[in-house]
Amino acid sequence: MNRSETSHGDGNGYFRGDSFSQAELSSLPSECIIPWERNTGWLAEGFVIFKWYVDANGDGSWLVCDRTDQWYFNSEPASTLRLIGRGAASESVCGAGYYGLGNYAGMKDSNAWYGWDVIMYSGYHLLPDYSLKSTSAPDKAPPGVNEDGLGLPGSLPEKMPVADGNGQPAHDGSGAPVTTQVMPDTPAGAAAKSAASGNRTFTTDENGATTEEIEITLDGLLK
Repeated sequence: MNRSETSHGDGNGYFRGDSFSQAELSSLPSECIIPWERNTGWLAEGFVIFKWYVDANGDGSWLVCDRTDQWYFNSEPASTLRLIGRGAASESVCGAGYYGLGNYAGMKDSNAWYGWDVIMYSGYHLLPDYSLKSTSAPDKAPPGVNEDGLGLPGSLPEKMPVADGNGQPAHDGSGAPVTTQVMPDTPAGAAAKSAASGNRTFTTDENGATTEEIEITLDGLLK
């Protein structure tokens, strides 16, 4: 199960993605819940952060503000792996404006990975929440995302243009647009060391379900 969220939080915003190995627990009777823990390294999380850009002609399009450059895996047995990203200091990652999150969530069962090649789109949110940004709100989802908020295998572009720190299209030294890969490589090929990245906390609820949460700092693709 994949969950994607963009929210203002304390004002400057945060991005959250969850990889569940079970149904949403709050919707089930407690006597029906059996925590379905996954072994260490069997839940995977990553995401891409979209930024809405409107040009001088009033035409809007989505850019990629930031993305995880690796998969994050559970470092202990868990039934939920949660990844939370926040901008450094008090600034939104790519300037004030509308943001959306595309979450990747993978689960390993036996020797195969499932779900990792689908993006779950959060919808858009104005960040920071006290922004007076006058840019019009997005009138479409990121490319390849359907009306259900899903980017299915084969529907997403291989690459998308990158946003700079001000939310404008980035260009290299020759003036060419900077682009980045949208989808990650399969979790099966990811480096095991990524399990050690990020600030991690663990909670276990009354049903015995363990959630591992990883918090990372976002600083944009153009550092």
